[in-house]
Amino acid sequence: MLQPMPDHANSAAELRSGQRGRERITMLLENNPYPHDVRVRSEAESLARAGHHVTVVAPRGRGQSRRETVRGVDVIRFRLPDGSSRGAPGFAVEYGIAVVALHLAAVRELVRGATVLHLHNPPDVLFPAGALYRLAGRKVIFDHHDLFPETVQVKFGSVWAARLARWCQRLTFAVANQVLATNASYAEVAHTAGAKQPRDVTVVRNGPPAAWIDLPAQGRTGVLSEVRIAYLGAISTQDGVDGLIPVLTRLSSGPDPIRAHLTVIGDGDARAPLEQALAERGLGDRVTFTGRVAPERVPELLAHADVCVDPAPATDVNERSTMTKIAEYLVLGRPVVAYDLRETRHTAADAALLVQPGDADAFAGAIHLIASDPELRSRLSQRARRRAAALTWEHSERALLGAYASLRADGAA
Repeated sequence: MLQPMPDHANSAAELRSGQRGRERITMLLENNPYPHDVRVRSEAESLARAGHHVTVVAPRGRGQSRRETVRGVDVIRFRLPDGSSRGAPGFAVEYGIAVVALHLAAVRELVRGATVLHLHNPPDVLFPAGALYRLAGRKVIFDHHDLFPETVQVKFGSVWAARLARWCQRLTFAVANQVLATNASYAEVAHTAGAKQPRDVTVVRNGPPAAWIDLPAQGRTGVLSEVRIAYLGAISTQDGVDGLIPVLTRLSSGPDPIRAHLTVIGDGDARAPLEQALAERGLGDRVTFTGRVAPERVPELLAHADVCVDPAPATDVNERSTMTKIAEYLVLGRPVVAYDLRETRHTAADAALLVQPGDADAFAGAIHLIASDPELRSRLSQRARRRAAALTWEHSERALLGAYASLRADGAA
């Protein structure tokens, strides 16, 4: 079951009706351009609709302007080199430049009257800005998207880097008045590693807009001789997209082969090696990379898929992380195949085929079964839509607005 919202979520209606003060919110975002980060965009727009003044400071993507207003949200962008291709030194340079740019922006917005600093991770290195706001009598929210220490450990394999990241995480929790956790597993981290009280942690799950449920759940009929597969999300080491290579190989071989085409919607530091590996195995013509796309294009691209997949491996990070893509697949009525991870199971329930983590044969078998059984495809689509009703952003919006209302209600400094 979904986690119950804290009592202060009921104050969202008060906030909307004007009985609570409006905030001047500065959001700091390092790891994605805006508005490409779906969670940040959903939160910023919800807060703007509730009457708050929201400014998002984020990296400048290709073709983006330095400043603009997007659906009621003021956006300030800074130049940031991509350090992903140069390993740990490249990431260090990227983070260093981002830290300076984001802290300068935080100071400017503080001088201009910002009342709340909303920190998005990763990385967990923005606590000095949070401490400055607390010293100035302002409020700080830590939006806990990612298990930063564990991600650092997986990406770089360095115990010392992971220890430093864990220290940064503790300091980020320490400066926050409120923590927004993406699920119950992350809330547990806030309580244990962050020593936060239950009243100071609110679960705000990722979720697509409810309007997506009304989009037609298009699907092909009959036994499919070629299956269209879609993956949505980042292409980084921890996401396991390279694990789809043996899946594609197994689908096209064996006693009952089927042709498969994979569309990868997204981008990341592991894309280049993935493309190279696909070419080396003769699979390059079976995979299309769209790159990063605007959120509005996602339903259109996924509508053509017979099966949507999440190959995330069973790491500590992935077991405890809510994969936004799962909710997006379900809301659009897509049949889903994924590895059986704790939070994936919590999100999908019985609306997806979940297989033993690391078993590429079983993963390919589940895709083959869906392609060859039109009745199963129909059942999974219907279950997905039923499950999706509890996963849309509108449920999370109430919790988000309630957390903001509690900043004034509790009088915390």
